[in-house]
Amino acid sequence: MNLTDKQYPGIQNESTPSLDHDSSSNYFNREITDLAFIERVLDESSNLDHPLLEQLSFLSISASILDQFYSVRVSRLRRRIDQGKTQSSIDGLTPYEQLRKVNAYADHLLESQQKSWVQIHSRLQEHGISLASHDDLSPGEMKFLDEHFHQHLMPILSPFMIDREHPFPYIPSGGICVVAEGRTASGLQTHLLVPLPPSVARFSLLPGETTRIIALESIITRFIQSFFTDLEITSCGAFQILRDNDLALTERFDDLREMVETGLEQRQRANVIRLKFVSNMTEASRLFIAEELGVLNEEEIKELRLNNQSVTSSEHVAVDMLIGLSDALELISNSLAPIFPELVFPPYKPAIPERIKQSRGDYFSVIREGDLMLHWPYDSFEILTDFLHKAAIDPDVTAIKQTLYRTSDKSPIVSALIAAAESGKAVIAVIELEARDNERANVLLAKRMEDAGVHIVYGIVDLKVHSKMTLIVRREEDKTVLYTHLGTGNYHPGNAKVYTDLAYFSCDETLSSDTNKVFNYLTSGSFPSCSALSVAPKNLRRDLIAHIEEEIKNAEQGMPAAIWAKLNALTDPAIIDKLYSASQAGVTIELIVRRQCRLKPGVTGLSENIRVKSIVGRYLEHSRIYCFGNGHALPHSGAKVFISSADWMERNFDDRVEIMIPVVDPVVHQQVLDDIMCKNIEDTDQSWILTPTGTYQRELAGKFSVQNWFMDNHTRSGKS
Repeated sequence: MNLTDKQYPGIQNESTPSLDHDSSSNYFNREITDLAFIERVLDESSNLDHPLLEQLSFLSISASILDQFYSVRVSRLRRRIDQGKTQSSIDGLTPYEQLRKVNAYADHLLESQQKSWVQIHSRLQEHGISLASHDDLSPGEMKFLDEHFHQHLMPILSPFMIDREHPFPYIPSGGICVVAEGRTASGLQTHLLVPLPPSVARFSLLPGETTRIIALESIITRFIQSFFTDLEITSCGAFQILRDNDLALTERFDDLREMVETGLEQRQRANVIRLKFVSNMTEASRLFIAEELGVLNEEEIKELRLNNQSVTSSEHVAVDMLIGLSDALELISNSLAPIFPELVFPPYKPAIPERIKQSRGDYFSVIREGDLMLHWPYDSFEILTDFLHKAAIDPDVTAIKQTLYRTSDKSPIVSALIAAAESGKAVIAVIELEARDNERANVLLAKRMEDAGVHIVYGIVDLKVHSKMTLIVRREEDKTVLYTHLGTGNYHPGNAKVYTDLAYFSCDETLSSDTNKVFNYLTSGSFPSCSALSVAPKNLRRDLIAHIEEEIKNAEQGMPAAIWAKLNALTDPAIIDKLYSASQAGVTIELIVRRQCRLKPGVTGLSENIRVKSIVGRYLEHSRIYCFGNGHALPHSGAKVFISSADWMERNFDDRVEIMIPVVDPVVHQQVLDDIMCKNIEDTDQSWILTPTGTYQRELAGKFSVQNWFMDNHTRSGKS
């Protein structure tokens, strides 16, 4: 679907006049811009340039992000409303006004997702792929499912009869359940519940010449009578819930592990934020579920019944044709992609830079010869893991320090750190226990590494450690050399295959010394004075503003003045206001902002020199790059170029430990500025331009894809 001007609910689409500085009308609403990003992802599910299963992947991803949005952002809005807070956001909307716009937009997205699913399912059927229903099974399929259910599923499933003796069970956020209405021999009505266990695949392939898929809830519906032989099952339906996913702690603890573990216990009792029913569920079952989960209270239930209204009139409730669309990713990767390789993106093999090939894996000599920048996923993540494993067994390496924000227990990086500790090296791992959705995994990971002899640091109370750093200390002849890896993305092998990120290796003395100072800050709480790195929450915002002010001065003096930045989000008011000032001074500004953007570009008298676009493609654009002309038109070898772990958001500047890294090496400088940034700005294939009114216009002039370019020219990454 080629869209030239997408109209979004909740965003004003009329022409925008010149705006007064410091006015609330100078900013877009954060929540609405986030929903607009979800819609851009959803639009890719209709992009006929993508293989069909990849379109389904985009649909699934949009559903997953929307669920997360409700669990995090909407839950915060509702909490503020419940607490009686009425303070407006920077764009002038109260929490209630924001919630009203958000719900309208989200309902629109939900409807669009279901329409997209119908279209994709119809096209899948043309390829012999279809989703079967419990009442649409052949004799052969029934025989297979009968055996499969009674041998494999029935022992795992736990049916519940909901009555005084059997209270409603706990259902986790994202959980799906089948609810049934039953009738006893005496005519007594009752409700039954069968939760879908997370250990069982949501979708199963049926035997036969065509590719038929059946959802677990349909299997349960078909055989639910097997659980309740003394009842007559009169109806069945499925529902899904989303809960408040914030830790919502009322107290803080000095022991961060204790704090997070306590928060996880509190989360188990979190409120339901969104309740989704399948469209064929009876109104009686919907009312029953809504009341049991506390979505509606007794008075609200009475009012609905009195006015003969449906439970779906509640803002907490939505109706889907197919709930849990995010589970389609599992179906694609585990079942469909191996059978239909022509319906997914062609496989891509990450490259090994020539410098590393020629060195035969002697990473220390490669880095001593000159800084190295890897560009994931175009370069192999295995380079980093191999580097760490060799450092772990290198007798000349005496210490390794690393931050871990989001990784996996089976990560080769974790194995390398454990191996280094077991070999007698001093190993420090700074583990951020509050990385969203990774808290429990990180708690277990910390305990496992601690048992192996790794010194575990939990960071600083009230600050998330979001910086991505590794420091390796090595004795070489009569001196100690520090090697650093500084990155824009997490140490996660899975993410490195789908996120575009930068990995910077150096043994520059100033950079290495600063990195060690930041590690000392994390272990001691004493902030050092760094020569090269800017560090949040101490001076990152201040230093960024200083760089913007330098460009303003250059413009006022008639010199070339330019700012380029690639970010995931731009929401910080101080940075936005300074960019507005730069635009008014004549600085040309190119911003690539993938997700949330509060800044209004192209407004006469305010931001006419600012252009903002978002790139949504096969890979998730995640790298953060900041470029300042420094008296030159960009690109230029004299420009100031930085990479960073931080987006330009309040939380990154105030509530997290982040770093901004100067790129000084001329080869890496050219790679980041002339290749990566220029090609991202040139992209038209997957770019959306943000207009002054909040609409996004898809670039249609020309067909240049930055992601395809890097896959075709991977030798440009990790230059020799």
